[in-house]
Amino acid sequence: MRKTGVPPARFPSSRDGSKVALKLCRQSRKLVDMDDPSPADTSALRLVIEGTVSETGTEFFRSLVKNLAAVMGTAGAWVTEYLPQTHRLRAHAFWINGGYLEDYEHHIEGTPCEAVLRERKLVLFPDRMIELYPNEPDVRTLNVRSYMGVPLFDPDGSIIGHLAVLDTKPFPGEPRLVSLFEIFAARAAAECRRLRMEQQARAREEEISSLLDSAMDGIVVLDGNSRIVRANPAAERLSGYSSEQMLGQEAKWFLAGESAKLLSGCVRELCESGGRQLWMPSQLTVLRADSSRFPAEATLSRFDFRGTRYFTLILRNIDERLEAEQRIARLSSEAEYLRDMLAEETGINGLLGRSKPILELKAAIQQVAATDATVLINGETGTGKELVACAIHSSSPRKDRPLVRVNCAAIPGTLMESEFFGHEKGAFTGAVAKREGRFALADGGTIFLDELGELPLDLQAKLLRVLQEGEFEPLGSTKTRKVDVRVVAATNRDLAEMVAEGKFREDLYYRLNVFPLSVPPLRERGNDIAELASAFQERFGRRMGRKLAPLHPEDARRLAAHDWPGNIRELQNVIERAIILSPGTRPDLAKAMPAAATTKHIVVQAEEEGGVLTAKEFEELERANLKRALNAASGKIAGNTGAAALLGVPASTFSSRLKALGIERAVKS
Repeated sequence: MRKTGVPPARFPSSRDGSKVALKLCRQSRKLVDMDDPSPADTSALRLVIEGTVSETGTEFFRSLVKNLAAVMGTAGAWVTEYLPQTHRLRAHAFWINGGYLEDYEHHIEGTPCEAVLRERKLVLFPDRMIELYPNEPDVRTLNVRSYMGVPLFDPDGSIIGHLAVLDTKPFPGEPRLVSLFEIFAARAAAECRRLRMEQQARAREEEISSLLDSAMDGIVVLDGNSRIVRANPAAERLSGYSSEQMLGQEAKWFLAGESAKLLSGCVRELCESGGRQLWMPSQLTVLRADSSRFPAEATLSRFDFRGTRYFTLILRNIDERLEAEQRIARLSSEAEYLRDMLAEETGINGLLGRSKPILELKAAIQQVAATDATVLINGETGTGKELVACAIHSSSPRKDRPLVRVNCAAIPGTLMESEFFGHEKGAFTGAVAKREGRFALADGGTIFLDELGELPLDLQAKLLRVLQEGEFEPLGSTKTRKVDVRVVAATNRDLAEMVAEGKFREDLYYRLNVFPLSVPPLRERGNDIAELASAFQERFGRRMGRKLAPLHPEDARRLAAHDWPGNIRELQNVIERAIILSPGTRPDLAKAMPAAATTKHIVVQAEEEGGVLTAKEFEELERANLKRALNAASGKIAGNTGAAALLGVPASTFSSRLKALGIERAVKS
């Protein structure tokens, strides 16, 4: 793209969609919480809320771009859908010069939109657009002189569209206007995401209906009381009843003799066992509308949708297979997931596992989530403490308000008070503008303080005041700010020990420790390791476009043999590395696992399989043992404190084995 004259203004970028959404929410709160908002700002916010609150889809976008152009004082505004296959933008709505431009679609190359999507951040061209893009016909035709655009993100960080304003006069790009623009962008992104999920859910529903209607087997959906709520055309043909006649009837209505009892027993067995599907071993006798009967084999499956239980009964000829039922179950699960995502974009928490420690943790989360109690999460590094905090917030009455994350270890001590409580313009050198703190941004919601043990003592007193009184003063301000914030904190340090050492305030410790939660380390979670590994394998395989086989039992044993000092984060890295190292369908865990883990696995496997090691396995065991001896002796071989003495062998023997096994003397792995 040719660029001359005035360069575009660049703004801070975000690395993923969730960070962009968080930034936009902060910008909107910045305007709403201003001590003295201008009438123009108040009017603009009213346009954002009232102008779009009752609209969805096309009408929402038409109202949004028209109001956006009015607020920004520009000739035009447009919001688009991004088509990555063709690298084009298709307008949801385009307002220009007092009217809508219908059915507008445009390529990206050589346009200002290309810079927005490539840089993944807000871009402003304040003037001289015709000089910057002399080969772009629409710029010249519409006499565009200035342009500001921002990408719209999906929760996974992919670009799904873009929002822009353009004008026939220079555009100053004042911070106030940029903030207003980002509020509109946040609303546009949310509607784009909702539309995308709605389209996906509709596609799944249509696919299910198509499958039901085209299936050769009779398919009947029953509610929890075994009443018919849906029947496909094949079921109508088999029974001789229309779907209207079947709806609302009990299943026993079309089953003869003992078949009704058999079906009731299978329904009861599915509910009690918690299973998902059951092959009914005996033949059912179906009673037709003309009183004739025919034998049929069946599959009964259970699925839950929004708290209601349903059953799918598939009636088939004896020679037919289970393919249709399996596809129905898969598509029903996908449709259920998409409907849940549509109803609540952030969805359920991601705490996987069914071990006793993780089930106890989930139960404790459900208990405390409904309250406003302060929660202190303890656990080793990499155990998923942030996931626990997210689960508490998403299960609480505050789930529709912000969840603001603060990593206390990542903020310099000199800036920590400003980050927490904000500052006024001129409060310190470099404070060129007023800034809201994290507690103000979390007002009405939840603040997650990660690595709390890194908090300096002088700030601990101010944090205690917020917890007790719900108030603070921004840096450089004399006004007290009231907030309603729930605090969830996390640490991998022993705060009680820090209190004894005088490094952490005792009163703050007890105020935070209202409801302590302990996240179990991975080594204590048993079969959860295999479940988590399977989930990571599926996730990375999908991301890399690889079709992978299910987790092999041998790999599950290898994973179980490791101590996992890095916990879930280490497991995630090992699985990703194993997939990268293997060209086939089975990840290469032998290469991806640490040497110590591989050695331990060899010993465990030998014990399980009779106590015999192969020559290669024995060599791996010897190599690992020599390395440990070298590390323990700090690389020294000879002498009373050398590695050879530790093993009880001559130094010459030790050196020859190092050479034979290709071990470098300085190796510490």
